Amino acid sequence: MFCYIHIPFCESKCKYCRFASLWSINKVLVNKYLSHLLYDIKNFKRPVLSSGLLNSVYFWWGTPSILEITQLAEILDNLRQKFWFEKNIEITLETTPKNITSENLIGWEKLWINRISMGIQTLNNTTLQEIKRDQKETILQGLEILKSGNIKNISVDFIIWLPYVAPWETLKDIKYILENYRFLTHISVYMLEDYYVENDADSSFEKITYPEGWKHLWLEEKDYQKEYEEIKNYLESQWFFRYELSNFAKTWYECKHNKSYWNHSENVWFWLGSHSYIWGKRYAYKDDFIGYYDKKFEYEEILSQDELFLEKIMFWLRTSWIEKNIYQKLNQAKIDDFIKSWLLEIRNETLMMSDKAISLIDKIILEII
Repeated sequence: MFCYIHIPFCESKCKYCRFASLWSINKVLVNKYLSHLLYDIKNFKRPVLSSGLLNSVYFWWGTPSILEITQLAEILDNLRQKFWFEKNIEITLETTPKNITSENLIGWEKLWINRISMGIQTLNNTTLQEIKRDQKETILQGLEILKSGNIKNISVDFIIWLPYVAPWETLKDIKYILENYRFLTHISVYMLEDYYVENDADSSFEKITYPEGWKHLWLEEKDYQKEYEEIKNYLESQWFFRYELSNFAKTWYECKHNKSYWNHSENVWFWLGSHSYIWGKRYAYKDDFIGYYDKKFEYEEILSQDELFLEKIMFWLRTSWIEKNIYQKLNQAKIDDFIKSWLLEIRNETLMMSDKAISLIDKIILEII
C-alpha cells in the first residue's frame, strides 16, 4: 500500500498546471487545510482485509516544500499512528528549486525523508519566465545544495513541448545536468498535454487552457517525437533505464510509489480531489476546497473484474508489455494497424509500444481495448 499527500498551495501557479492548487501560501489558508487533512488521516477507517503496511509516502501536487518542518513532521507522525511503515519505506517530497535551502534539507533529513523530486522542466530562462517557474540560476543553486546533502535518491523532471524551447534543446539540457550533477538517480521526461479545448468537467481547474500564443511556439510533432527517442537513447547510455513511458532510473532507484501505482496496489490519498483505491473500491473527494471541507465525494464505486482488467492493460502497455494470452483478447484489427504503423511491436510473443507511440499511447490503448 502507498500513500499520497497533496499540499495544494504554490508561491506561483505554472501556466500549464490543471491540478487543484492555489497561488497562495497564506498561513491561515494553509493551516485550515492542514487541520482538515490531519482529521482525514486520524479518522481513516482501514478495511479489515487491508494490510495497512505502507511502502511509500509521496508529498506532491502544489508545492509541499512550502510547509514548515514542524507541519511535515505532524503529518508523518499522524500517518505512523494510523499505518505501519515498511522498514525500507520511501518518503518522497516534491520541491521547487527555490525551496531547496541548506536549512530545509537538514530538516527534511531529520524527518527521514529519503527521496527528493525537483521540477526543472527546462533551462531556458525565457520559457521559465513564461510558465512562471524558477530561473536557471535558482535551479543550479538547488542542485548544488542537494549535492552536499545526505539524501541520495534525487529525481528531476523535464517537459518536452514547452513554448520557446528549440528542437533538441531539452536533450541538451538533460546532457548538461547529468554531466554536472552525476549524483542524480531518477529522471522524468513528460510531454506537455494539449489543453486548448475546455472539457465538460465540473472543476474550474480542469477548464484551464494555455495562452493562445503558445501554439506558434511549440515544436512540430515529428521533432519532439524524435527528440524523445534520442533522450531515451542518451539516458540509457548513462545507465538510466526506462521503466515507464516517462520515467527513467538507475538500477534500484525506480520510484516505489510509481511502481506501486502501476501495479494496481492499494493506495490512500489524503487531500481535495483525492482518488483512493482500497480493497476493490475507488472513491474521490471533490477537488474544490468547499466540497473537500464538507467531506463530499465526487464518486464512489466498486470496480468490476472487467474494469480492473482494462486498467491493467493500460498500465502494462505503459510500463512493460502484454503477454500473448492477454493481447489476443483485445482488438486484433486495431493491433495489426498499429503494428503496421510502427507504433506497436511484437517481441518474443509479447506486445509492447514503440518509441514512436509516446504522444499517442492513450489513443492507442483506447482503440485496442
